[in-house]
Amino acid sequence: MLFSLLIKMKNNILNIVVAGIRWGEKWLLINRSKGDYQKKWALVGGKLEKNEELKEAILREIFEETGLEVKWEGIKGTLNERLIEVDKESNVRHFIIIVCQVSTEEGKLSPTDEGELKWFTLKDINSMKDQIVPSDYYMISELLLKEKKTKVIEIEMVQNKEELKLTKIHEY
Repeated sequence: MLFSLLIKMKNNILNIVVAGIRWGEKWLLINRSKGDYQKKWALVGGKLEKNEELKEAILREIFEETGLEVKWEGIKGTLNERLIEVDKESNVRHFIIIVCQVSTEEGKLSPTDEGELKWFTLKDINSMKDQIVPSDYYMISELLLKEKKTKVIEIEMVQNKEELKLTKIHEY
């Protein structure tokens, strides 16, 4: 029984919503202190709950992690992301990520136990690329900052101890 439960858990695909949160010319990132990608800067977001609409999910996650009230701007893309964890016997984690875009009129952030929150200019983001989760940097530069139609993207990353590397990108 426990073995079959572990197999089911290992094969789960997590449904995730993330957001590019814009305040004027700045973008919000979180330095994760919990869960996946700890000590890396990332987009704000989290798991989609059962029977929850995408817009409802991202607005909930943003409020929980930042305290911000935001204006919905739309969906920018969908990623099928696989993370290969080399240092964990080549365990593969699988995520479907919906990338949303929102904006806010007020940049005041509420403290959170999820990690440090900070506003960055695009110049800051580009200069700290190696400190950002690689797939999140891709989402920022290729989905949030470009006026393209919504895309579906497949991404593969490999994690070997502390190193996280983007190894494959396929756009549809």
